[in-house]
Amino acid sequence: MKDLKLQLIQRGAPSVYACEGGKTKKFLFSYIPERDAIVLNKKHKSYEHYKDLLLIYLQFNDSQKKEFLPMPRSMGMTFFDSINKVLRMRKKVLRT
Repeated sequence: MKDLKLQLIQRGAPSVYACEGGKTKKFLFSYIPERDAIVLNKKHKSYEHYKDLLLIYLQFNDSQKKEFLPMPRSMGMTFFDSINKVLRMRKKVLRT
């Protein structure tokens, strides 16, 4: 984990970091439970776009997320579905 060279983008729950992504440019993000951190890959071709969208999305309440989700889904985007899985996993862990 030390060699990831994380750069803090936003503090919070979860925190959002950027990293260089190692040798691969393909993965967009990962989640590090120990840090409660979503880590975006700066080498991904759409990094800036997804970073901006993620920071906005994390501010939405549940009803805003529900209203927002049909639009990216209609475009074939699964990013927010994956983010929602992370957020649900976090809630379960925090409850225990």
